[in-house]
Amino acid sequence: MYNLNGQVAIVTGAGSGMGRAIAMRLSLEGAAIIAADLNGGEVEKAVQEMKSRGGRGLPWEIDVSIAKDVERMVKGTMENFGQIDILVNNAGIGSTGLIIDHSEEDWEKPIRVNLKGTFLCSRAVAKEMIPRKRGRIVNIASIAGKSGEEFIGAYCASKFGVLGLTQVLAKELGRHLITVNAVCPGYVWTPMWEELAQWFKDKFPALADLSPKEVFEKRVKSVTPLRRPQTSEDMASLVAFLVSDEARNITGQAINVDGGAVMH
Repeated sequence: MYNLNGQVAIVTGAGSGMGRAIAMRLSLEGAAIIAADLNGGEVEKAVQEMKSRGGRGLPWEIDVSIAKDVERMVKGTMENFGQIDILVNNAGIGSTGLIIDHSEEDWEKPIRVNLKGTFLCSRAVAKEMIPRKRGRIVNIASIAGKSGEEFIGAYCASKFGVLGLTQVLAKELGRHLITVNAVCPGYVWTPMWEELAQWFKDKFPALADLSPKEVFEKRVKSVTPLRRPQTSEDMASLVAFLVSDEARNITGQAINVDGGAVMH
């Protein structure tokens, strides 16, 4: 366990999946959580659960791709808690299909949410961290940001961008003792993967008789040395370490949690 008592963390995309697991883990470590998500109802439930366990939290409905929304969230956090110690940029969205079949919106939406959203939140939060000479920013990227994958082209491009942004921020903010790192999940069963698995079923007759979950598991076994999927809790464990004092000399890194699928 890591001691985050007295610290304040913003977690975007905290309404479900990895974001919710990360928010819950940081709450258990003692941090007060601003649980931010486009789905306000889900973050209300998440914060209620935190409070039932003795934690502190504030739900915040937000579109991370809109600068005014982000600025309001940061202002609200400062008004309620007076500081921001941790930012986890987890909010994300995917798109499925061949690049040649993508509409402009298919291309732009992952870039807008995954990359622009990370930029907007990091920019706004860093301005509050710099005067205090402390802070931890963790960006949730993907192994698809290290190795291009067919059928998820726009998503890959957005996550490659997140990794580049992570390195730039680490260099620019390091002089202020702010660390910036990325977590690169591998195969976690999420709504995006369910959509992709269904797309595979529709496109490839050999997969037609399998359920989306079976398609996912078949893919995991074929590409990961450990032959098992990853979990949201796996990601939360790494995030908890990266925002702790134990990781104070780690910055600019992109760490895979993928069962060995990508080894760079």
